[in-house]
Amino acid sequence: MQKICIVIPCYNEQLRLPINKFTESYNTSNYSFLFVNDGSKDLTIDVLNEFKKGREDRVFILDCKENNGKSEAVRLGVLSALKQNDFSIIGYLDADLATPLTEVEKITKHINENIYVSFGSRIKRIGTNIKRKWYRHILGRIFATIASKMLKVGVYDTQCGAKFFHKNIIESLFSDKFISKWIFDLEIFFRIIKYNDINKIAKEIPLENWEDISGSKIKFIHLIKIPFEIFKLRKYLKN
Repeated sequence: MQKICIVIPCYNEQLRLPINKFTESYNTSNYSFLFVNDGSKDLTIDVLNEFKKGREDRVFILDCKENNGKSEAVRLGVLSALKQNDFSIIGYLDADLATPLTEVEKITKHINENIYVSFGSRIKRIGTNIKRKWYRHILGRIFATIASKMLKVGVYDTQCGAKFFHKNIIESLFSDKFISKWIFDLEIFFRIIKYNDINKIAKEIPLENWEDISGSKIKFIHLIKIPFEIFKLRKYLKN
């Protein structure tokens, strides 16, 4: 059985962390969790420490004293998981579990000696439960179309916060700090393409369940910055 670690970046998540869902998953699966407290100003670290009590075998905390942003929190968390345990698969989910923990098995089962990257995709289909605000869906489709053209790969959803990686590819993807602060998910694809044939080593997995949770920290000003972030990534890919 492959050992899986799920990195959860946390910033001021005291009231939003669905601890009951993490507890249920801890009790019913073999997943390990590494929570990254990204300089939270509320009592997030206290909530995490309380959850860790009695679960030290599979619950870990990386406590960053300063807020570095989600991209750096994810990067540091993934690298920490790689160093401290013999995990064969490491990935990340959003703290609010918009992608439920029940989806992890569907995503990770595809990772093997040939497939190094597997990621969730929010494709609304008959028989699925994909709940996304209409305006975020429209913005997402516009962004995804631009991203697909830039990458020259037929990817449907680059921004879903559910991505998992074989341990052998992690250092090449996460060793360097991300150039982009707001669209680092897209930058991961650029990094894959720069050194690999993404069509051979990656799989996009349609999710069965995903829900847009209220309280997102993405603001309008961040959307304005996205074109500039895309320009930086284009330059990165050409270098």
